[in-house]
Amino acid sequence: MAPDPNRAGTSASTSASKDDAVTKKKVENEDLSDEDLALKQQLDLYVERVQDADKGLQKVALESMRQEIRTSTSSMTSVPKPLKFLRPHYGTLKTYYETMVESDLKKYLADILSVLALTMSAEGERESLKYRLLGSEGDIGSWGHEYVRNLAGEIAQEYAKRQSEETPIDDLMELVQQIVAFHMKHNAEPEAVDLLMEVEDLGMLSAHVDKTNFKRTCLYLTSSAR
Repeated sequence: MAPDPNRAGTSASTSASKDDAVTKKKVENEDLSDEDLALKQQLDLYVERVQDADKGLQKVALESMRQEIRTSTSSMTSVPKPLKFLRPHYGTLKTYYETMVESDLKKYLADILSVLALTMSAEGERESLKYRLLGSEGDIGSWGHEYVRNLAGEIAQEYAKRQSEETPIDDLMELVQQIVAFHMKHNAEPEAVDLLMEVEDLGMLSAHVDKTNFKRTCLYLTSSAR
């Protein structure tokens, strides 16, 4: 029987695509320093183990991944390397999240997805907020100022949407409390005031004003009123 030239062409094309992907990955890895390559490979391994059937391995991988991300986002001036190396896995982790049963491990993964969404979420999707609300509700500031700032922006958008639909906002206001407390403790009074104006609850501010920040707070309120 004569070989099918179309099938042969398809096979060759598939093979070429795989070779291109391998070559691209090899080149990308060659561009990394030894330290960065080791971090990337470690994160790749964590992603594999998060999807392992062994809950013990899952927990260790999630905790290790959380630690890597938290350490890198504490002072964020550019995209941290852990977030950069985890970008290709964002879709995979989202898909796996949907298959998990309700548990603390699922909440830990939601925490990680909330931070990854900082650089991966499509405009208007508000996935950072979505996964934050599904997460473990730990210290919001532990993920860094840029994460908190981004979350505040998504809350403002979601608040406006819910107000137009007349749906409950209790879960959003709990997050607002945490964010305002964080901003007021870190000399970011204007950001706290801006968020409270967005959610129409400046009254919440009084609980967070003290002798160290009242001057800056009042100055910004006055300038905003003008």
